[in-house]
Amino acid sequence: MTLPAPLMDALAAVAVFAVAYGLIRLGLLQYGMVAPSDADAVPILHVLALAAGVLLGAMLLAAVPHAEDFRPSRIYASDSPWRMDAGQFLARHALPDGPTLRGAAALLMPGNTSIGAILGQMGAVLALAGAVQALMLWRGWPRVRAAVAVLLLAGWTALILHYAAHLMAWGATQLNFWLFALLLVLWQRFRYRVRRAAH
Repeated sequence: MTLPAPLMDALAAVAVFAVAYGLIRLGLLQYGMVAPSDADAVPILHVLALAAGVLLGAMLLAAVPHAEDFRPSRIYASDSPWRMDAGQFLARHALPDGPTLRGAAALLMPGNTSIGAILGQMGAVLALAGAVQALMLWRGWPRVRAAVAVLLLAGWTALILHYAAHLMAWGATQLNFWLFALLLVLWQRFRYRVRRAAH
């Protein structure tokens, strides 16, 4: 039995956004498993890791071979490269591909003065600074766990930013009732959780 097109669109939107949610949850879960139990008492480590992740994520976006596809003129063009179904989107953009990773490695090389390189190098410095700070604050095995946790949080943040940017571009070409409905449900759920946490 073939499902109606609107329902298929809704299921596709749920799958794509579920991947974003899954990346966030998996990153937080992995961080919680690795970090020492008292890591939350040192907020500077979270700040350094998140800042490093944002900068490294920006570097990943600067390294993608299809950077021109993020221009509004390409997103909304009749032959937009973002006009693909959810399966194609996930296969191509769920994680950075080989050319993107090679481009990112090139940006981290000394002597590169492009904006993407500067952002990536700043992100790498912050990540290393966070790891070193963790090594100084703990003793024994927890110090290693804290340093690894900082690097993991920075890496997951970069991956999530990379995916979120592609998701926004893809979503802009898929604007329909079901996507708006899903976003509304997610927003209401987020507001409810924030309000419940405040009380």
